[in-house]
Amino acid sequence: MSDDREWQGTLPAEDLPGDNTPVQELMEEVEKAQRQPDKYGIFAAKSGNSWIEDCINMAAPIIFFFGLIVQYEITALFGPTGSGKTIFAMMIAEEIARFFKVMYIDLELSAKQFQMRFSDPETGLIHVFPDNFIRAEIDPDLITREDLELEILDSIEAAAQKGILFFILDNITFACNDSEKGATAGQFMMRLIRLKKKYNLTIICVAHTPKIRGYEPLTTSHMAGSAKLMNFFDEGIAIGKSARDANLRYVKQVKTRSIPMTYDEENVIIYEVTKESGILTYDFKGHGNENDHLKHGNPAEDLDEIYAILRLQKQGMSQREIAKTLEISLGKVQRRLEKAREKNITLPDDDAAADSNVSPVSEPIQPIQPDTAPAQQVLPLTTEDHE
Repeated sequence: MSDDREWQGTLPAEDLPGDNTPVQELMEEVEKAQRQPDKYGIFAAKSGNSWIEDCINMAAPIIFFFGLIVQYEITALFGPTGSGKTIFAMMIAEEIARFFKVMYIDLELSAKQFQMRFSDPETGLIHVFPDNFIRAEIDPDLITREDLELEILDSIEAAAQKGILFFILDNITFACNDSEKGATAGQFMMRLIRLKKKYNLTIICVAHTPKIRGYEPLTTSHMAGSAKLMNFFDEGIAIGKSARDANLRYVKQVKTRSIPMTYDEENVIIYEVTKESGILTYDFKGHGNENDHLKHGNPAEDLDEIYAILRLQKQGMSQREIAKTLEISLGKVQRRLEKAREKNITLPDDDAAADSNVSPVSEPIQPIQPDTAPAQQVLPLTTEDHE
């Protein structure tokens, strides 16, 4: 009888025993079952160590656009009218489209306006987007329900089911018509978060800011809508107009969850709005301090605003009603009332609603703090440096 080693060597590789025996495979299945989370109502729970062990081999999220956009997160991109939010959002979309399909949900521009913005009639040049860049707009003939918000969310889910995992929603005020109402905005964002988790989506929401003074540093409270809206976002990016030059813009991180706050007020990104082949774009100019791009020394405007707040408070309005009426943040109303109390500022004697003392604050003055979470280490995508 020949040696076992001889006939074993003649068998095809696929007929040889595998590395995992049936017993090993069974043990792995048992271990996998044991690691399934316990269910408590809508909660899935297991030990902190189990969560870490299960996720430790997962790929780290990709960081796009020079450390501003994080994969699997929902980012708010906001700025005042005329700051070029759509231009900037399109640039982000093009960066992502170099690697993945991205849907730009355009609720601002018509198809013709989009064409005119990205083509130059004088030279005949047309901007060419990556093949992965997909623009979407609402087709009125396809609307079947009165609730447009749910229609938009269902449409995002339909696109996700077809493999599109990156979305830019321009803008959230249109998508969530009552975004200034905390309950409505909260419901919309919770549904968006549910979609994000279900399909591992990456979503960027473009938003406006109410009218702000040119000497105020941009914060989370400057985004239009409910004061609580920013709490639902993982990341917040603000675009400001520079007081130094009408064509300069600065980009600032105002909230982060999983990445370092790289571009804070001392290291904002400076861009110049320029035309390249007849098409508007952002041209990187370096980094700088936000304070260098703000207006300075205008106390008269501050005092006028304090007077306006005191008048409305005298009329019996709550701080939230005042914020909505003046189109400023609730936090700003609170800060102005605090300043009035500290400086003993009262309404002028000749004011029709004059009062000898500052009206008592109807609501406790508490600064609104954005929701934050401990930062986690993520690996950046290798892209070209700004310079």
